[in-house]
Amino acid sequence: MNVQINVDMTPEELRRLMGLPDVQEFNQKVMEQMLQKMQEGAEGFDPTGIFKSSIVNNADAMKHWINLFGNFASGKSA
Repeated sequence: MNVQINVDMTPEELRRLMGLPDVQEFNQKVMEQMLQKMQEGAEGFDPTGIFKSSIVNNADAMKHWINLFGNFASGKSA
């Protein structure tokens, strides 16, 4: 048996229904601060630095998945 329910609602209504916080104001403030620092030419400000920590933290996980896939492709066990 298949049951299908279609609900027509906006993303805002879905967010509220699921009890998720409204982070639009927070995101706007963060973007304003980043833009201000970039426009001021703040010494040592590197906007890519925000993302570097997540890339470094995910590097080990990526190596693990590459090794796992390589082992799978070659017929080796994990």
